Amino acid sequence: MIFSGEDMPRNFGDEYDNHKVFSYLKDIMAFYDTLSYSNYTPVDYASIASKSKILNTAPYIYSSLAGTIESIYVLLHNGRCNDAMSLVRKYCDSIILEIYIRILVKEIRNNVLEESFLDYNQNNAITKWIDAESRLLDEKDMRTVFGKISTSFPALTDLFQLRDSKALYRKLRDLCNDNLHNNYLYTIIANDTEMIRGQKRLRSVMMNNIFKSLSFFFSIHFAFIYCGDSNYMMSSDYIDYLDCGSQPPEGSERWVAPSVATAFDIVKNTVPNVADYLISLDIMDI
Repeated sequence: MIFSGEDMPRNFGDEYDNHKVFSYLKDIMAFYDTLSYSNYTPVDYASIASKSKILNTAPYIYSSLAGTIESIYVLLHNGRCNDAMSLVRKYCDSIILEIYIRILVKEIRNNVLEESFLDYNQNNAITKWIDAESRLLDEKDMRTVFGKISTSFPALTDLFQLRDSKALYRKLRDLCNDNLHNNYLYTIIANDTEMIRGQKRLRSVMMNNIFKSLSFFFSIHFAFIYCGDSNYMMSSDYIDYLDCGSQPPEGSERWVAPSVATAFDIVKNTVPNVADYLISLDIMDI
């Protein structure tokens, strides 16, 4: 896999240049690439009523997330730690948005059975978001967003402590905010490549903070996708057998794509209790 700027030389020291965050970024990007090209692409009722005539928002969102991860990689590769951390904050918001969208899509899918399909869909929040007529997420609405998330996924909400203002999710989000808004001098310094090269302690702290934040936020997203729509993670083998007119091997509908299996290692290393919970659900062979 080729990343923009990967062939450019680096000279920030072995600890920086060979930090494990770089391999994690590659694995996460491969994961989102796999999902964006998944054979599983159900039609969203909310999407097809839009003026844009988009059938499913998920491939676009997953592809965009892959792009954000690539951008973080490039910024880190070039020693721009502060800008990279700011994009980790954007990534955090993007995964919450994607989780929220899938919850709303399922609500709409249930409601169209009881109401006029066209009337309902032309007046739903996702359609207006697609057509750039209104925002879907706003700071003042976050309590409602997390309320819906906790109602739809109570176990995961508790495992990640998403509603606890003193828990790790909030602390990491605030850490990203410090870089986004340059709340301290060190966040500005962290974007100076010469300072990053010369300040080993700052370099180490920034890389470790980025690594911790990125791996935790990704673990949240992986877990919610797995519990909410695991078909996106399916290996192509099952469909390939059908396309070739052959009977798929027994149990092959439970196989996950190689990039998914690799990405799950991030979850296991970051939040082992969440990984154990996902395995206990016995949805796919992860």
